[in-house]
Parts: sequence; C-alpha cells; structure tokens
Amino acid sequence: MPKAKKYEMTYNSEHYTVAANDIIRGKQSMTLQTARLIRLLITQVVKEDKDLKTYSCKITDLAKFLNVPRNNLYRDIYQICVAALDSKVYIGTGNPRHPWKMFPWISMAEYDGNGTLTLRLSEQIKPYVLELDKWFTQYQLKNILEFNSYYAIRLYEIIKCEDGATGGMQSELEFEIEKLRQYLGCETKYAAFKDFKKNTIEVAVREINEKSDLYIIPTYKKWGRAVTSVVFEIHINYKSIKKG
Repeated sequence: MPKAKKYEMTYNSEHYTVAANDIIRGKQSMTLQTARLIRLLITQVVKEDKDLKTYSCKITDLAKFLNVPRNNLYRDIYQICVAALDSKVYIGTGNPRHPWKMFPWISMAEYDGNGTLTLRLSEQIKPYVLELDKWFTQYQLKNILEFNSYYAIRLYEIIKCEDGATGGMQSELEFEIEKLRQYLGCETKYAAFKDFKKNTIEVAVREINEKSDLYIIPTYKKWGRAVTSVVFEIHINYKSIKKG
C-alpha cells in the first residue's frame, strides 16, 4: 500500500478554523493544548480540498506555535498527541432511538525519531470540515490561541456558532445551565453552581474579553433560588481588534 503524501504544516494565526455547526455543538472534552492542536489541524483544511491530508511538522516548530516550554517539549508533545488520540466528540443525531454518535478527532500521530511529527484528522471528521457551504462556524485561530483555559475556547466557539446561526444579528444568547455544562464538558464536574460559575464561566468570560474579538457580559436567570440559565450579551471587542 503506497504511503500517503505528506504536506507541510503551516502556522498562521490569521487562518480560519472552519467546522460544521454539529461538531461545534457536540459534546467534547480535552486538554487546552490538545484543543489548540486540533484547531490548528482544522485550519490546514482549505476550501478547495476534496479529501483530508496528512501533515508533517518539526516538533520544535509545533511546540513554539503552541507555546510549549522547551525544557520537556518532546515529552509534552507526546502527551498532547496521546490526549488527542484519546479525545472524542459526541454528536447528536436527532434520532431518539439512536441519539448520538461518537468518533475520534485524529487518526494518527507518528514521530520519526528525527524531530518530525506526522498528524492526520480522522476520516469520520471529514464531513464536518470538508466542502462546507452552509451551517458552519468559522473564526480566526488567533482569537483562541492565547486562551489559557479550554473552557474559554469552548464558550467562544459556541457563541460564534449560535450567533452565526442568526447571521450575527443577535446581541444576546441564552443557554440553559445543563446545556452549557454539556458544551463545556462539565456534566459531572463542579456540582455546585457557584463552583461551576467560578471555575468555568467567569474564567472563560475574562479570557474572551481580554484576548478575542468578542466582548461578552453574562447575566444569570433564576427559578426560585436556583440559577437556570445564563444570558450572554455579545459585543464586538474593538479594543482587541485594534491591538491585533
């Protein structure tokens, strides 16, 4: 069987991550660096692509782009790749008898021992990143690359997804708490709402407002004493855009 042609990884934070809304809304949980790596891989896909490609890169270049410390970069990149291979996304099917399907983000990570890493997205992800003409979410990689919280990446993505679904005309988005927990991979973490709010929502909002093209203001709705949903007021972050 002939070896797949390898394409050199490109590193450009101006490039767009473009993915189907279904995968953005899917259940997913991963480390911060794994999220960065997967989003970087998705930016490699261009509109003209008819199939997924296999990409190669120097570990030192990848580590620099992902801001991995140099003291243990080979060990750290190895751990990021292991986590990426273990990471799955769960997508709703709309069928109550078979309510979801799951698949891995990447299908391979290979190190040649001479400083070069080879990576490829999984075949199952192909319909969600290739030849998309509607129902997709896009944003520039630079808007999430400096986040130090995975929750910030996910909240940013889902706001971009839902706001984009309305043509960017909606200045407010409301999420039920249980749905937001699902989006952020916290269905069994931070059981008390005060802990969930402190460790996920507040962290994510602060990072988004400081480092992205969005500025969001959360307010909380209650039923009795229980918080039932969060409303995010959405603004363009002109200060961040000018800085970029």
